[in-house]
This record gives sequence, structure tokens and C-alpha cells, in this order.
Amino acid sequence: MGKSIPGLAGALLLLSLPASAQEDSTEALRKEIQAMRQDYESRIHKLENRIEELETRPAAPAESAAHSGSGSATKPRRSKSKAALEESPAAAAPAKGTTDEDAAVAAAARQWRKQADEQFRGDTEVRDIARQPAKEGTLDARIEDVLEGYMDITGYFRAGYGRSDAGGPQRAFGIPGVAKYRLGNEAENYGELAFAKTFFPSGLMSSKEATANDPVARVNVRLAIYNPYDNYGSASDTDFSLPEVWASIGNVIPGMPEAKFWAGNRFYRRHDIHINDFYFWDMSGGGGGIEDVPLGPGKFAFAWIGDGAESAIYSDIAVPDPVNTAGFSKSSFDFRWYDWPFGGGAKGELGFAYATADSGVDSTGRQAEDADGFSLSLVRTKEDFWDMESLHKTSLQFGTGPAKTFSTGFENFSTPMGTFIRPDPDESWRGRVTDQWVVKPFDHLSIGSALVYQYTEFGDNAPYQHWASAGVRPIWHFNDVFSIALEPGIDWVSGTGTGHSGMLGKITLAPQVSLGDEFFSRPVLRAFLTYAAWANGLEGAVGGVDYARDTEGWSWGVQMESWW
Repeated sequence: MGKSIPGLAGALLLLSLPASAQEDSTEALRKEIQAMRQDYESRIHKLENRIEELETRPAAPAESAAHSGSGSATKPRRSKSKAALEESPAAAAPAKGTTDEDAAVAAAARQWRKQADEQFRGDTEVRDIARQPAKEGTLDARIEDVLEGYMDITGYFRAGYGRSDAGGPQRAFGIPGVAKYRLGNEAENYGELAFAKTFFPSGLMSSKEATANDPVARVNVRLAIYNPYDNYGSASDTDFSLPEVWASIGNVIPGMPEAKFWAGNRFYRRHDIHINDFYFWDMSGGGGGIEDVPLGPGKFAFAWIGDGAESAIYSDIAVPDPVNTAGFSKSSFDFRWYDWPFGGGAKGELGFAYATADSGVDSTGRQAEDADGFSLSLVRTKEDFWDMESLHKTSLQFGTGPAKTFSTGFENFSTPMGTFIRPDPDESWRGRVTDQWVVKPFDHLSIGSALVYQYTEFGDNAPYQHWASAGVRPIWHFNDVFSIALEPGIDWVSGTGTGHSGMLGKITLAPQVSLGDEFFSRPVLRAFLTYAAWANGLEGAVGGVDYARDTEGWSWGVQMESWW
């Protein structure tokens, strides 16, 4: 429109000129109109190319539940599917009072920003796999209206109150050193609040000038809070932490826009079993690396990740010296190949890690022996085979030395004097198999399950250990709001760091109110009644001080749980 006024003025001036002058002016006016047409067509052409570029941009990675490679047979991540984005009112509706061109540019920029954000999302944890885009569309649209794409805010919270038949606060019934079944058995308030911001070269606040060929960065910060029921609401017994502070930059390697460099402290491609909250492959920690590099039918990642701690150094596992401590450090070199087809529509993840562990010197001059080792892990994940929430995940793992933990952390054991790091000599090793299902076979019944078997040789004359675990959580849905959950689970260990061994069984009944009739419908409010019994060989190791002389116990209470 900026050139139409001069054109009109030129036409009026033309009428007042002599014939010869009019011919010259007519030609000039014709050229001006032609230039205007070319300029307009050029702008339309650029806009069409921009939209086409966004539509043909490679699909976002498949994050876990959620963290798919070029040529991969796996599906895009369900939590933010393309269909859900296209159906989002915030993504489709043009702003009032704008021209069609402005609205198209705004919509294209919004879509590009969402696709850029999607590239940084994970897809390995069950909680991320369970997110439902159709039900989150309204919330996404509202956040889009308020924040205008400035920042993503996600979170997880559980809180409540419980008592036990021993007279004290609710106690968790679990064998030390292994995972416990969580329904009606979580004796703490816990929460995470995560903030993520996507940056484009054009500035901090907007992606309107960015294109699909530009680099894009993501900064992530996660806050966590933990407060146990045995000191409910006490500020002195409430822990705050920053489990994640990291940044990633992608679209910087020619021909590989999905590949991303990262550095910081992060949850790194964690794999878990939901009903016992067991992170069986958890290489989280501080470090850096590269991920989502296309490799054959899948993707490749490499990371250098480490952890540090302090502990007493000891020569006999039964009598550590809690007075004298030294620093411990552990470094892992992690290689992954993931999102490749693994039969029947499933995707696979294969990992190799090499780890080294060292210690400093305590006040007496003692130093733990240095150790190193390796691990191999294989995970098969199949989603949506029965319904939109169905999931089957199975794993096979083997590790030696400090790599046998399948994590960046250290092996710990607890005694009445405290918790200490267990050494990982080179000859120590561990093998582990896990399996879990989440399925809804009938309209009013959903089921989650867990199976674990683990064998560990600790070396250094320490006892070997078997751990076997089996549990199931069926939920009967009376309607879209009311349900009742039942969770029986059994754990058996052949020995612990303090010599305890035996079987523990726990069962919980929990009437629930939730938004939806699926296994992972959240938020959920529940009341619960829990009973647990354990072998004589575990006396004094289960339930804390209130159950030091018992082999059974009850607890009851209420709890809320939510994530978004």
C-alpha cells in the first residue's frame, strides 16, 4: 500500500500534461506499476516459500515418551504431535486487526517455534510417553495466549498426608537398596518445576524473523523440592535442588538439522518403570555431548557425564569409619544408538558406557582403589499397540566395575552410622532384566505391571545379591472421574549391605478421583490403605525406627499427583 499513493498522484499529474509529455509520463507510470507488481509478487513468493519450508521441515524427534531419526520407522512423539499442533486454536487463528499476510507470517512463525521446541523434548520416560496431546490442547492454547511462546513450563507434583499403625507418621515399606512399589507407599511431598526457553538468532523474544535454516537453542532449568512426612512441613528438613540446568543448540551441522550439542547438568535419556518408580537406566549428571545425529535407521548420541560425592573410606564393608571422609569422582563415556526399528512397530535403544571411579585421600591418608568398567544396555519400547496409552518396555543390561550401576552415581549402602559409598572393584559385575506393561484391555479396566530380576557380584569379599520383583496395578474405572486402584507387589533380595535378606510383600487399595478414565489420567486425588509384611531376615531394615522390631505394618492417608 505504501506505493499506491504516489501512483495515484502520478496519474492526476498525467492528465494535466501536454500530449507529448503525457506519452513520456505514461511510460514512466507503466514502469512504476510494473515495479510495484514485481515487488508484490516477490513478497508473496517469499511468503509461500517460507510456509512451504516449514511444512517440509523434517519431523520432530519421536520422549519419551519422548527424546526419530531420518528414515526411522518410529512414530513422532505423541505429547506434541503435528496433528495436535495443527488443531490448536492458538496455532491456527490469525490475530484480529492484521492483514492476511501478517496473519500467515505469524502462524508460520508460531508453527516453526513449536517445531523447534519439539526437537528438544525427550521420549524415554514413561511419564512423558503418557502425556496426551488431545487433552492438553486447551492448556497449550492458554499458555500460548499468555506467554506468546516465550517460555515452556512443565512440572510434576505429589503431596499428601499419612499415618501408620505404629503411631507415628506414614513410613514407606521397602527393602533398602532396591525400588519399592509406590502406590500408597510414598512418605514424602515431592515436586519438580521445569522452565525451558527457546532462543532464535533474531532475538530473545520472537521467532518471527527466524527461518528453518537458522540455528536454534534451548535452555532448561528444573527446580525440585523434597519434604518427608516424618518432619512434615519443616523448613529445616525440606530440600531444594537444581537437578537440571543445561542448554542445547541445534541446526548447526549442514545436512543434519536434528543434531544438537549440549552442556550442563541434565536428566539424560532416562528409562524407568512407573509403578515402582525404578530408573533402571539413568545416566543423568553434569557434562556435555551431541545427540540426535542421524545414523542408519536410527540416531546416535555421545556424552561425557560425571558425578561427585563424599564418603568414608573403609577396608571392611561392615565397619566403615564415618569420621574420616574423602571425595569420590566418577566419569562415564556414554554412546547411544536409538529410535531404530525393533520389530513389530517397536523402537530400540542400544547403549555402551565406559566408566572410571577415583577417590581422594581422607585425614588418615587412606585412599580407595581406582576402578573402571563398562556396561551394555538394550531397551525395546512399543507404544499404542492396544490403545493410545498402551506401552510395553523391556530391557537387558550387563555392567562391570563402576559401570555396573547403569548410572553416573555410586553404589550406596546404609548402616546405623549413615549411608556410605560401596566400592566398585574391577571384578564386580551386575546383570539385569526388566519388563513392564501398560494396557487397557477393557473400557473400564486399565493395568500397569513391573518385573525385575537382578544379580550382582560386588567383589572384595562382599556378598553377592539376587533381587527379584513383581507387581501389578489394575484400575477399575467406574466412569470418567471415579476409579479404584489395587497394587500388590513383592520384592525378594538374597542379601543387603548390612546382611539382611528375605521377601517383602505390599498391597494397597486406593479409591481415586481423576480427570479421565485412563491409567495415566492426571491430576488424580486418592485415599489409600496399605498393608506390608516382610521376612524375619529383614527385621530392622524396613519401615524405619517405628518398625525396628516388627515384620508387618499398616499405613493410610490421602495423596494428590499431577504432571503436565
